[in-house]
Amino acid sequence: MKKMLRYVAAVIAFCFLFLLCGKFFRYILVDDTSSYTRITFHEMYEQDNIDILFVGSSHCYRTFIPEILDKKLGVNTFNVGTSAQQMDGSFMVIKEAAKYNNIKHIYLEVYYNLAFNAKEDRNLMTQTYIISDYLRPSLDKMIYLLNASSKEHYINSFIPARRNWAKFFNADYVKNLIDKKLTRDYKKYEYTYVTGDTERYAGKGYVENKTAIEKWNFFSESGWTKIDINNISSDWLQSLKDIIEFCNKKEIELTLVSAPMPCFNLVASENYDEYIAFIQNFISNSNVDYFDFNLCKEEFFPNDSTLFYDISHVNCYGAEKFSNLFADLVNGNISKNELFWDSYADKVDNMEAAVFGISYCNANNEDGGCVKHCKIISSCRDDLEYKIIIKTDEGKTKLIQDYAENKYFNILCDGHGILNILYRSKESPNKTNLIEIAY
Repeated sequence: MKKMLRYVAAVIAFCFLFLLCGKFFRYILVDDTSSYTRITFHEMYEQDNIDILFVGSSHCYRTFIPEILDKKLGVNTFNVGTSAQQMDGSFMVIKEAAKYNNIKHIYLEVYYNLAFNAKEDRNLMTQTYIISDYLRPSLDKMIYLLNASSKEHYINSFIPARRNWAKFFNADYVKNLIDKKLTRDYKKYEYTYVTGDTERYAGKGYVENKTAIEKWNFFSESGWTKIDINNISSDWLQSLKDIIEFCNKKEIELTLVSAPMPCFNLVASENYDEYIAFIQNFISNSNVDYFDFNLCKEEFFPNDSTLFYDISHVNCYGAEKFSNLFADLVNGNISKNELFWDSYADKVDNMEAAVFGISYCNANNEDGGCVKHCKIISSCRDDLEYKIIIKTDEGKTKLIQDYAENKYFNILCDGHGILNILYRSKESPNKTNLIEIAY
C-alpha cells in the first residue's frame, strides 16, 4: 500500500513539475505581448454573464462593436472572434463561453473563404493556437487540440514553448521578452500595449482600425477566382452541424451572419449567390436564420470604399455604421425585406456603374517572362467602356487600351507605377470617370 502511495505521489509530483516547467518555458519563449486574443479571453472569463455572443474570424471581431450593441440592445454582448477562426475553433469557443454564461443568442459569422479549410491540410496551426493558448484547462480543450490536426502537431499543441524552442539560446530575445512581460500593461491586460497608430483593441473583443480605402483603388489577387462550393470542406460543415446541434441542446438561439465586405471581392467572383444559396439550403431544416449583410441596400449600408480598411474588412467607421444597423434589425426597427436585396445579382444590377479595382494573377507571356494578367472589376458588365493608361515610376506614359468593352490586359510583373482607368457608359460617352490604382 505504501509503495502504491509513493508511486501515486511520484506521478503527481512529476505532473506538477512538468506543468510548472511548461509555464516557465512558455513565459520566456512565447511572445504573446501583442496578442488581441489574450486580452479577449481574459475579458470573456471576467464577464458576470454574456447574453449575446458574436463568434467568427476577423470579420467578426472587426465588425461587431459591443459598446454600441450593449446600449442599443439593452443586454451584455461580447465579441469572441479570432483571426482566421476555423469552424471547429468557433465550436470550441462557443462551448467554452457556454460553460460560464447563460447565453441567449449566438451570432456566428460565416466568411466564405474559410469554408474550404480541411484539417488534413493544416500546416500552420496559428488559427488553432491563438484560441487554445488562452482557454482554461479542460477535457474539451484537450479533445479540440487532438482533433484539430494530425499527430505531428501534438507536441507543439500541448507544449507551447516547443514552438519557439530555438529561441531558448537567444539571450537577447529572452531578455527582451521578459522585460515586456514584466510591464504593468502586460500583467494587467491593459489595451495600450496592443495599440498602434491606426489600430487598437477597443474592448470586449472588438478591434478597431481607422484606415480608409479611397476611391476603390484595389490591386489584388483576391478577386480573381470564383467561389467553388463543391470544395467546401466536410470538416467545416461537420463543425457547423455540431454548433447547430449544441445550440439546440442548450436552447441557445443561433443566427448565421456574413459581415459586409467591399464589392471588389464579391463582384469579381461573379457567383456569390451560389454561396448564399448553399448556406440557406444547409440550414433549411433547422431553426437557424441567416443574415448576409452583403445584400444590404445602399440606402442602409452605402457602397463606399471609405468604410473599409482593406479588401475584406470594415474599418471603425464601417463597423460603427454596421453595428447601429444590426441593432435596428434585431430590435425590429427595420425588416429583412426592407434591408436586403433578394440576391447579390439583384444588388449588382441596381448599382451605379463603377470600377472597384483591378484583380490579377501571374502568368507567363510568349517570351517566358512574367506578366500580371489583369481584370477590371466593375459593377456593370455590359454597359461600360474602359481606357487604360500606365504611368510608370520612371515618368513614362503608355496607352494600353483606348475606350473599349475589354476588361483584360497584361502588365510586367516587375513594373511599378499608376494605372489610370477611365470609364464611361456607352449611353453617355461624354461623361467619364477616373480611378487611379498603384501597382
